Amino acid sequence: MEKFFGPISRVLLALIFFVSVLFILNNITTTPNGYSMYQDMLGARGLPGIFAPISILIQFIIGLSLILGHKIKISAYILSAYSLIWAIIYFVSALGGQPLLLMSLQYLAITGGLLNLASNPDTGMSLDSYFAKKKKK
Repeated sequence: MEKFFGPISRVLLALIFFVSVLFILNNITTTPNGYSMYQDMLGARGLPGIFAPISILIQFIIGLSLILGHKIKISAYILSAYSLIWAIIYFVSALGGQPLLLMSLQYLAITGGLLNLASNPDTGMSLDSYFAKKKKK
């Protein structure tokens, strides 16, 4: 049973980002001015509008890569940096009086999980392990 914990934890961590970006993309495509609304939401957190496409690309591409288990180590490092940035953004917003301290702590926990994954990337049931086995043959 324990051999499944690695791939399950990898996929669950990745789903946070991948499903989130699917909701964002759905909102952008189905809502009039959805993209500008997303940029405004980022702007309310102190981020420039250019961060919108970067955020979408990181969550979609790296989240999918982590789900598939391709380049696990680098994907986990990228998403941990992304999570840490959001933890800091929410923490600064919480200092400004917004009730976002819990969001900051959640992103810190996700960062910790991703750093753990980056330090132990051999989770099995991944493209990385498939290609490693194929390379040994």
